[in-house]
Amino acid sequence: VGGLEDGGFVAFNLENVSTENERNLNKSKPDWRWQLTASGRFAHRKEYVQQVGEKFSMKTLYYQTMDGFRYENNIEVRGHIFVMQKQVSDEL
Repeated sequence: VGGLEDGGFVAFNLENVSTENERNLNKSKPDWRWQLTASGRFAHRKEYVQQVGEKFSMKTLYYQTMDGFRYENNIEVRGHIFVMQKQVSDEL
């Protein structure tokens, strides 16, 4: 993000945990940020991604869940897509 100019955009997608795992994590650890999945991939919570973005002056312009954006062992993997824009310091 350090090289991104004010007003610049970044778009990316990340994995999310399964619906069942999300429900369990929300109950057992309400402040969870990310989870290492059985496949060895990291899944990230929406709120955590947005908090990190805000630390670097990034505003979420667009967010969408992407259930089934890929498959692993014939099982849909949940994900989400983010579009963020680096804010000019007086826009914060």
